Amino acid sequence: MVRILMCGPLAASGGVSTHTRKLIEYLSVLDVEVIFFNFAEIKGNHPLKSLTKIYRRTIGFGIECISRNKDYDLIHVQTSGGVFSFLSSITGVLMSKILNKNLIITFHYSKTEQFIKKHKILFNFVLKNVNKMVLVSNKQKDIISNLFPLYLNKLLVIPNGYDSKSFYPLDPAECKKMLHLPENKKIILNVSNLIETKGHKYLIEAISNVTKHRKDVLCIIIGKGNMKDKLESQINKLRLNDYVLLLGWKPDNDLPIFMNACDLFVLPSLNESFGIVQIEAMGCGKPVISTKNGGSENLITSSNLGLLCDIADSKTLGDNILVSLDNKWDRHAIVDYAMQFEWELVAKDTISLYTSI
Repeated sequence: MVRILMCGPLAASGGVSTHTRKLIEYLSVLDVEVIFFNFAEIKGNHPLKSLTKIYRRTIGFGIECISRNKDYDLIHVQTSGGVFSFLSSITGVLMSKILNKNLIITFHYSKTEQFIKKHKILFNFVLKNVNKMVLVSNKQKDIISNLFPLYLNKLLVIPNGYDSKSFYPLDPAECKKMLHLPENKKIILNVSNLIETKGHKYLIEAISNVTKHRKDVLCIIIGKGNMKDKLESQINKLRLNDYVLLLGWKPDNDLPIFMNACDLFVLPSLNESFGIVQIEAMGCGKPVISTKNGGSENLITSSNLGLLCDIADSKTLGDNILVSLDNKWDRHAIVDYAMQFEWELVAKDTISLYTSI
């Protein structure tokens, strides 16, 4: 049996947390023994929260590695940027050397090139000493291999996945009824944290353009974050209160119902390493309208799956929404495409990596 010490965040939201949670779940089903150390196990807000996060990614992580040394054979770190999150990778390298353990790092970060150029010495140190670095998109691999050609053989792409047991087609009309959504409206859905890099500003501008051509639309934005007040102000200023709803955070069990109730899923991000929510929407048979943000180009590979535009281009984003609302999408083909990203397949690829080093 493969025995892994998995280290990463398990927070209420966020792509890295979703990846970590689901990978552990499916690895366990496939008979991998997983010990998990949660970097994000900090509840509430207090003055020392940031220091506690740093502690758990350094000393706390190191103590876990040493105290459980006999219980695992390999360390797998789920890490992202910026530099404070990346501290866990540095700790992983040090512990793998001290304890003579193999080390795998999965690097999730939408601003891969920007991060590496800023912290090139640290990244080189980690890449030099890791057995394998897993990336979630080909673009990430291209960026890193161009900057560190000597370590190309250490780079491996294993994409994020989605849970086909949760995200699968349901009757849209029934889902609308369950959510008390108007039957006569085209539902445009976005699910992402309300932070600047997710590009909600441009989605709201796009909806303003859409409503000049048709009034039967309702854009629902699910997520929480520090941009909420600014987005509410923008909605009010553009008089879009009847067309854009900020619903806040919703539990994971509700998301498949929202996905099935919508007509389109829109992700206007400025940066993405992958974008799990896009595949979840496709798993429900929904086309995805997104931007060329670094991750979406690897998923929306055909106009049969969705449409792309440049980042921060609200005009074209709105045009794509209008075109897509009138398009006759092959929902079955979209679901079939999504199936290649099932978490079980991702977990099997990960196990193959574990057994190869």
